Amino acid sequence: MENLKEYELLISYYEKRIAELPHGHFGIYRTRPVVYVTYDPLDGSINAYNKKRLYTDTANGECYAVLISEYQDLCNKLNALTEEWNLICKCAPRKLKYPLKKTVRSIFTSEFFDSAAEGANPVPIEHPIEYKGHLLRSKNEMLGCIILEKFGYEYKIEIAVGNDPFGMLYPDITFKVPEQERCIGIEINGALDRIKYANRSVNRHKSYLDLGLRISKDIIFVDIADASSFYADVFETQVKLAVMAGIDDIVFPPGFISGWKE
Repeated sequence: MENLKEYELLISYYEKRIAELPHGHFGIYRTRPVVYVTYDPLDGSINAYNKKRLYTDTANGECYAVLISEYQDLCNKLNALTEEWNLICKCAPRKLKYPLKKTVRSIFTSEFFDSAAEGANPVPIEHPIEYKGHLLRSKNEMLGCIILEKFGYEYKIEIAVGNDPFGMLYPDITFKVPEQERCIGIEINGALDRIKYANRSVNRHKSYLDLGLRISKDIIFVDIADASSFYADVFETQVKLAVMAGIDDIVFPPGFISGWKE
């Protein structure tokens, strides 16, 4: 049943996001690549009969090209998801309205993520690893980033969490789950074979709990036996479970799913 809720949520989110974006397609005009805009939520004069044509190598055309690419990607995802839904269920998916209604709220919202500055931790990085414009403290963090990219999540490194200037938290990685209007933090503890680091991990658990955040849902602790190990398969499962856990907070409209009334 949880998987069906995820389908409904994603279908509603994709439809919402598509409505917010310009619509169009790409082509060639006089041997130069162009983008044709057939709908723009910010310009009512544009439609299928009054298209806007822009060269993609211009500043304005490049901006539209990014948005149209996202629009096409979302359309493909929505079509694929709708086909899967129709194979599973005979009824139409329930439609969720944004902003979502939730039974439980936390400080880890999409707005919090969007406004958070990356690299807020004042502790210097002794041996920084640069990865796609991010400064990381370890190869394990880089592996975590690679897996989040595989899932298509936007992420930030070491954003500031908390209100106490003397007890701020800086999750190694925080990623956004836009369809749930929330984000999830990740702490990678790569030296639990050393008692000092093990104790620090336990203290961080309590600090996050004190902020009303829940372990394995709002914050993922990746506990590794030693700094040279990273369990990619376990981490992937942790990410999936944390995302799924957020669905429990969402208030779905009444309806039928696969013949069963909720």
